[in-house]
Amino acid sequence: MRGVYFKNMKWQAAIKVDKKQIHLGTVGSQEEAAHLYDRAAFMCGREPNFELPEEEKDELRQFKWEEFLAMTRHAITNKKHKRRLGAGLQKHSEPPQQNSDVEGEQGTNGFSASEDVEPDTSAS
Repeated sequence: MRGVYFKNMKWQAAIKVDKKQIHLGTVGSQEEAAHLYDRAAFMCGREPNFELPEEEKDELRQFKWEEFLAMTRHAITNKKHKRRLGAGLQKHSEPPQQNSDVEGEQGTNGFSASEDVEPDTSAS
């Protein structure tokens, strides 16, 4: 698949824009990485691995490239942080949650446009 690779035992997504490799995120599955790439590919006018639904395209059209990157990275960081918190809570003798993934709080694509977006200040 385009823009997807497995490194350090994790799936990662990246896209090349203006001769620069842009890291989109590190996720838990090849499918999630492909979806990250597909969203970025749409934003850049490139061919995706899989066709995006029209509602998702409409959502993405609302953003400029920098806003899209910040939103994407924020959603991934927020998702990882919530998973870590969930794992910490389970260690304190709470019963394990079923479907501990946070997708229920996000849009159908795993990213929510309504989240507060802070610019990504980390170096890529």
